[in-house]
Amino acid sequence: MPFRLLLASGVLALAACAGDSASVDHAGASATESEVRGDAVVAPAPTAGRAARGLALLTAFRDSLPAHSGNALRCTSCHLDNGTRARAMSWIGSTSRYPKFRRRPGYEESLARRVNECIARSLAGKMLPEDSPEMRDMLAYIATLDSPAKPVAVDTVKLQGNATRGAADYGTSCARCHGAAGQGVNSVAPAVGGPESYSIGAGMARQNTLATFLLHNMPFDGTDTLTAQRAADIAAYVLTMARQDHPGKERDWPRGDPPADVAYATTAAERLGKPAPPARALLPRRVSPDSLLP
Repeated sequence: MPFRLLLASGVLALAACAGDSASVDHAGASATESEVRGDAVVAPAPTAGRAARGLALLTAFRDSLPAHSGNALRCTSCHLDNGTRARAMSWIGSTSRYPKFRRRPGYEESLARRVNECIARSLAGKMLPEDSPEMRDMLAYIATLDSPAKPVAVDTVKLQGNATRGAADYGTSCARCHGAAGQGVNSVAPAVGGPESYSIGAGMARQNTLATFLLHNMPFDGTDTLTAQRAADIAAYVLTMARQDHPGKERDWPRGDPPADVAYATTAAERLGKPAPPARALLPRRVSPDSLLP
């Protein structure tokens, strides 16, 4: 069941972090580069992002941006094949689909905001300024995957999982890569539970989302073939593992319409009298998502 990426992170992390002489100052032009029009100084538009550096950041997030990382995952732990795998939350066509309204935050999100949500939730990290060079570089890479074609639809697994069966199945199909306790082995086979895994606020912390991902992508080594029920059972077991909290999660789905498999109670749903989901084991948050959260 390993989440995998295809590029060697060492080289990419170096590309992401190194300040070589060919690097571009993305922070904006200096005063000498500004255009002077009358008594007003007008700075040129920000430099466009660099796609190669953006891919490096996406595939080696913790090494490249340690202050913004809260666990051992990286973006391509879930968005497999550098975001090109159709059945693994592909980034293909993302640029064309944003901005768009999303029910979880309850407002129209830009693509930069969507990436920041992943940083805060899946990477349990600290959001980036949306006009930062790092964000522009990541968006530049995602833009290289733009396509008018719609993403391939996948069959969502909506079966109820049995955690007891899932624990046994996890031991035979998943533990060899992700560890007996879900602690992960390395960046290629990362943690699926515990402090190094995704937070309770991540999409993967939802039963149906995780089961669907497992059915279509795991085990990655092809040594086993999951049925929808087995995927649901393994997901149910994995989601019993403790993971980091996500501050502000109670404000999600402000219209009171959380999905049936939401992992936590929300204020709006409680106000409408909807039952709260079973409590899950939470670990202290390592890194604050920052005040960029609404």
